[in-house]
Amino acid sequence: MTIKRGIQAGLLALVAIMPFHAFLSVWLGSITHQQAIIQVWKEALLLVLTILGLVLAWRDPEVRDRLRTWPAYLAGLFAVVAMVVTALTRPSFTAMVFGAKTDLEFLVAFVLAIMVATSKFMRQATWAILIPSIVVVGFGLLQISVLPPNFLTHFGYGVHTIRPYEILDSIDKNLRFPSTLGGPNQLGTYLVLPMGLAVLMALRRRRWWWILPALGGVIVLIHTYSRAAWLGVIVAGIVLALGLIPKRLRLWASGIIAALCLVTATLADYLVKRGSQLQYYLLHTNTHSDEQHLASLKLGFTQSLARPLGHGLGAAGPAFFYTGQGPVIENYYLQIAFETGWAGLIVFVLLLASAARELAHRAFHNDLAAATLAALVGISVTSLFLPAWTDSSTALIVWTAAGAAIGAPRGHSRV
Repeated sequence: MTIKRGIQAGLLALVAIMPFHAFLSVWLGSITHQQAIIQVWKEALLLVLTILGLVLAWRDPEVRDRLRTWPAYLAGLFAVVAMVVTALTRPSFTAMVFGAKTDLEFLVAFVLAIMVATSKFMRQATWAILIPSIVVVGFGLLQISVLPPNFLTHFGYGVHTIRPYEILDSIDKNLRFPSTLGGPNQLGTYLVLPMGLAVLMALRRRRWWWILPALGGVIVLIHTYSRAAWLGVIVAGIVLALGLIPKRLRLWASGIIAALCLVTATLADYLVKRGSQLQYYLLHTNTHSDEQHLASLKLGFTQSLARPLGHGLGAAGPAFFYTGQGPVIENYYLQIAFETGWAGLIVFVLLLASAARELAHRAFHNDLAAATLAALVGISVTSLFLPAWTDSSTALIVWTAAGAAIGAPRGHSRV
């Protein structure tokens, strides 16, 4: 039991600290000039937790039984496929290390959470998600309303680390802020899960004050100007809404939601064609980002088709910033196909589907499962337009929450 509690404590620390990982890495790195060493704290922690997990699984048959589920099987299979492809293609050692860090570490946290999950651990994980998010949202609101745009330069932010803000376009001077995350897009995807949890706390538990941090999250989300994150939150909101609506009304509700989405899309298209300033927010017309997105998608698709086996872990994605090689693909699924081949992509999509299915079975009586299901679906949609799961803060928090909800005993599990 001591080992189990140790793994639980480590995972809770991971979930609670990750929203501040980028800020702390830059700030402490600017003081110590050892940012690279500081950044690997989470990998060091996960390595220790993995060793403890192996010992626990060897000693405890009940823990081994927990791993006999499709999400755990598929997570392991994806890791095997990724490692086999990498062994065959032999990218550089640096690329392999950073590729494994990006694509596999959140699955390690996921499996560990399944192994040690209890009802108490789920409640603790819920608070470990909610409380830090209040700090993140609060600081984001200060950035939007009070603090000077370059405030974070006092903590080491800049062109060589993380920009303290970004400019949406050169006409309106709309500023995009990262709060304590690694950038505006990362902030947007991070907010999906805690906002969903806050809404459930308000509606299911009748703790209406949680509407305030949820509304604050909406304001901060809007000011990220991350269109993919906006779409992810909308999708997550629809999943949450359908979960809260009685089954007998879901078909009608689905039709109404679909009609509203169609009307909204039609109106937005009309306004953009009429020259509304909405074009700056939906099209980012002055940044040429859409052209870059399309070029990235075309490159990822054509090169993945040309080499269906894959190029190996770290051959694409964030590893580029350390190796200088490989494309940065603005679609997580194409990145997975590029690295692990089409076999790896199929296994990963099946993993997403199986995790969503397990969460859906628990969502009615389990707040964490309901919110995590919504976040998993929403961020998976976001990943069509951004490599959203490459952000370690979002990935580690959401997948640890998913493991906690899937591994815990079924029943009424509300905070």
